[in-house]
Amino acid sequence: MSPSSLRMSVGRGLVPHQGELVITPMSRQLRAGAVLLVLTSVALSGCTLPDVSMSPDFGAAPASTTAPPRTPEPEAPATVAVADPGPTRPVGDLDTGSTTRTVPAGDRTLVVDWWTSEPARQWRAADTKGVQLSAHLEGGDPDLEVLVTRFVATADDGTTRTTVAEDRGEFALQPPYGYGTALVLTPSAAGAGQVDLSVQFDLLVETEPGSGRYFRQTVLDSIVLPFLQEETQ
Repeated sequence: MSPSSLRMSVGRGLVPHQGELVITPMSRQLRAGAVLLVLTSVALSGCTLPDVSMSPDFGAAPASTTAPPRTPEPEAPATVAVADPGPTRPVGDLDTGSTTRTVPAGDRTLVVDWWTSEPARQWRAADTKGVQLSAHLEGGDPDLEVLVTRFVATADDGTTRTTVAEDRGEFALQPPYGYGTALVLTPSAAGAGQVDLSVQFDLLVETEPGSGRYFRQTVLDSIVLPFLQEETQ
């Protein structure tokens, strides 16, 4: 059958003769199903399922991790041994070389100047120490006579009390006169921390100018002389 005859047969729905190719028109349901099948195939072809495996991929290289650098710990400061400085020496009255004290004496004031030419800060208990003093009166009636009848100096180191000097007489003390002396302190007891140096002035004060009658006054003063301590081995 020629192509034209074939088209005519298909279009008319004629039954072909034996040995002829027969093409019959497709039903609407069949065409719709074919279109749906094609669309479903296209949709499925656009989706790619991941390759999921139940077993780990032993061929893959393990991920490498780099540990952060360690911060060095600070070193402990070196310990320096400090020698024990020993007991602290207290400040002494003659550390600067001299001192002046004022002591009331009735309506007058007795001024006592103390000094030394030695390094008082270096004195130790075993040393012999030299101290000088000078005393004079200020204030009061200058026409009244004042006499020193007794002067005593005493050293006390806490173990032994020693009389350093004693002077008896009648020594004028009213201005312009004064009283002065030098004292020598012998070594103190071993281990003594200081020596207290005390002085006593016994005075006779005239009651009226030219009367020749007197009353007695006693005036005291003292200073502290600390020692350097001996180093123990």
